[in-house]
Formats: sequence, C-alpha cells, structure tokens
Amino acid sequence: MTYEQAQEYLINSYGAGRKKGMDAVAQALAALGDPQDKLKIIHVAGTNGKGSFCAMMASILREAGYNVGMFTSPHIEVMEERFDINGQLISHDDFVDVLEKVAKISQDMFEDGDCFSFFELLTIMAFVYFQKQGVDFLLLEVGIGGRLDATNVISKPFLTAIMRIGFDHMEILGNTLTQIAAEKGGIIKENVPLALYDDVDMVYNVFKKMAGDKNVKIYHAKNMGLGNLEVSLLGEHQRENARVVLSACAALMDLGVNLRPEHIRYGLKNARHPARMEIMGENPTLILEGAHNLQGALACACNMRQMFAGQEITVLIGILKDKEIGEIVTALTGFASRVVFTRPMYEFKAATPQELQLSVNLDDDHMEQYVEEDCIKALHLAQKITPADGVILCTGSLYLMGDIRKYLRLRGK
Repeated sequence: MTYEQAQEYLINSYGAGRKKGMDAVAQALAALGDPQDKLKIIHVAGTNGKGSFCAMMASILREAGYNVGMFTSPHIEVMEERFDINGQLISHDDFVDVLEKVAKISQDMFEDGDCFSFFELLTIMAFVYFQKQGVDFLLLEVGIGGRLDATNVISKPFLTAIMRIGFDHMEILGNTLTQIAAEKGGIIKENVPLALYDDVDMVYNVFKKMAGDKNVKIYHAKNMGLGNLEVSLLGEHQRENARVVLSACAALMDLGVNLRPEHIRYGLKNARHPARMEIMGENPTLILEGAHNLQGALACACNMRQMFAGQEITVLIGILKDKEIGEIVTALTGFASRVVFTRPMYEFKAATPQELQLSVNLDDDHMEQYVEEDCIKALHLAQKITPADGVILCTGSLYLMGDIRKYLRLRGK
C-alpha cells in the first residue's frame, strides 16, 4: 500500500464503511494485542473545548519532560494531524504501516468489501501507533458523545475530563442538556478521577451522580483560579478551558505525576491550537475561528466584541447544513460591518452560501452582504473590501478553516 492508496482507502471508508460499534473495535484491538491497555490515557469529552484542553494539557506535560501523544478530531488540513507526538505528525511510512495492519484485521472480520467506519479505523490506528511509539501519555479526544464512541473501548484510562456541554449532534445524543451530559458522561470509569468544566446545575448533577456511582473523585474547574497565569490561546472561553486544565493538573499530581508550577506556567503560555482564534495575517488582521456550533458561535461573538471593539469586521462564513444554521449565522454576524457567505471545498455536507444568506434577516442598509461559492475567491474578496486597520474573521466549519489555512500556509502568508 502506498501513501496515496492509504489516503484513498480511508476516504472511501466514508461511503463503504459502516459504524460497527465498540464490540467490533474491541475485537480488532484484541487481534492487534490490545495496545490501548498499554497506554496511559487522558480521555476527553465535551461539546466544545476538547481540542483546546488537549493542546494545553499536552503543552504542560511536554514542559514536564513527558513524551505526549494526541489523538484529536477533526483534522484541519491533513489526516496526519490526528496522530501527533510532541508536535510532530505521524510520518507517511508509519501511517501506511499502521493502516495496513488495521485494514488486514478489518478485511478478516468483514466480507464483501465492508469495513469499519472512517473514525473507527482512525481510532484503532491511533492505539496501535501511539503504543508502538511508547508515549508516556495519550490525550484521547472523543469523536461524538462518549458512551458509544469508538474511543470508549478503553477500560481503564488514567484520567477523564469533560468540557463544556451544549447542543450539538442532537440526532445522536438527545435533545436536552441532561441527555447529552449522560452520553458524554459515558467515559466516566470506576475509580478514575474526573476533571470537570460545567457549572450548570442540571448538568453537574448528572455527572455528580455518575461519578458517585463509580467512586470517582471530581476535580471541578470552579475551584481553580488562573491568577497571573498567561493563556496563549485567545478568548475568554480559553481561560475557562484553562481552568479545567488546572483541575486536571491537580488530579495528575495527586496520581503521582511530576508537575511543577513552572511546567504549568510555560505550558499554558506556549500552547498552540490551529483555527481557534488563530491570527493568520495583518493589515487587515485575519483570524481563523472554527465556531462550528451555536455554543462556539456565541463564544466567538463575545470574544470579537471584546477584542475588536470599534473596528470594522468582515465575517467570512461557511457552515455544514446539519447545524443550526440560522442561529449560528445570527450569532456570527451580529457584530459585523459586512459578511461574505461561502462554503468549504468539501461540499457534501455544506450549506450553500445562498442558504446561509436566506437563513437570517440581515439589514442591507447597515451590513454589506456578498455571496461567493469559491472559498478562496471569497477570502480574496474579504481582503479587498476590508480596510487595512479592520479585521477579517473566517469562521464556521472546520472544513472551511482547513481550506483557508492550507491556502494561506502554501502562499506563505
């Protein structure tokens, strides 16, 4: 199998593969020697903030001298981003080698070209790869939910963390916050400590009951203060996420992990997380923010109003059609001087720019509106119509963030 064939195999699994469930994933891993049981895993769930938690926690652990793996999703530019060790992505050779092993198991288990789903394949690959590389810790991000997620095949994580709970993927997780919380709380394991974000009583009570039933100690972010710690990731919501990281650090220290104050200080200061309030250009300021659900959109809007008050802001936006389009667009354009509607290159799940425009009633007299199907042309348009002292916010789908970020990187901007 070549690297190109490996990529094609995984891309084809979108259509050919079907979710097989945790029992099948466990069966495949058993055939591969149960690599997940040999890893020290920090398992992370939540609606928003999972990737930011992983980025900050990994940075802190690296400062402490640990070899840290990260399995996160979705990727922004390339699949290899999902397999990160100390900031270095999996090599093409290792990518092919691991996928060949996993594909062979899949072929042995299923007939007629059937295979695991895309995410299940990647999850199995992750356990094989990170165990082979001998990482000290693996930060393992849940795909969707928690209880039935492929990553939840693990029986004994070292630590669990649950970030903020909000409305997303309701067709799978339920229509109320308590239903969604119960699904996310499925990662809570017997006697494994839990770092917890949420301060909403009804959500906290769900986790408190689940933790109590499993003799789990909760390390709650509400008990953590940042003091004068500098958080490199921009936005007030990232300071809230950092408080969960501090609660996780307290749990890890109680578990005997060698973390000192300077590790935490420099880890938070040096953390990086692509496409999350990421500044990618100047004159005008160009920001990428993957606010792909309503909770994220509201946080983004709050940050933009605080950070760029009085400046002209052009919003370039593209969203997947399975999201709360009208509410998200309303939140992400309420502070804008002008808006450019577009779509990511991955058009299969994307709402059209016209659908985005029609989803809200914007005042044409107070806000300029543009429609451009091609997202790179949309970026050029936004740069043309925004004054040098203004701001361009590229936001919405992480697929769109990947398209724009890759273009900017290759162009050298």
